[in-house]
Amino acid sequence: MRWVSTAAALIVAAAPLVVASEARYRDGPPPGFTGDFGEPTCVTCHMDAPVVADAPGLVLHGVPDRFEPGRTYLITVSLHDEELEAGGFQLSARTSGGSQAGRWRSKDARARVVYDSVTNVAYAIHTVEGAEPIAPDSARWTLAWTAPDSSGDSVVFSAAANAANGDDSSFGDRIFTRRAISRGR
Repeated sequence: MRWVSTAAALIVAAAPLVVASEARYRDGPPPGFTGDFGEPTCVTCHMDAPVVADAPGLVLHGVPDRFEPGRTYLITVSLHDEELEAGGFQLSARTSGGSQAGRWRSKDARARVVYDSVTNVAYAIHTVEGAEPIAPDSARWTLAWTAPDSSGDSVVFSAAANAANGDDSSFGDRIFTRRAISRGR
């Protein structure tokens, strides 16, 4: 029985750390969790369900089939899940080789842009305001993406999104990924 009480004590002691860890991501995840180019996904922290790739609940609106160099496009990430109480996302735009492609700019307080200091890749992520659903079961974020000045390489848009249950824990959340490719003109 001693091992049972020791195990229970460890679980109780660790529980606040898990909740605190998840609550800090209300203002967006750290860079590098889109699930593409060898990156992990949000399932690294939200770990009790498998990643759902190309799920219909995660859509990237506005990604052009062919982009014009230097033109700015509005890209909207839409997430819909019947159990969504809070939402989060991360989105990158990279060349097929994995380097940064174009520039991101947030359109409102629901999203912001962060940079990976090692790879120099920019990531659009949700903010505290952006974690709140826009409607029951739905979250949405809109960003401005300015295409690269050259049309020589395709651009890969990689997104991961979290349909969270809102309890600030690692459990009960669903992670989705989506990839879209735009070619230069």
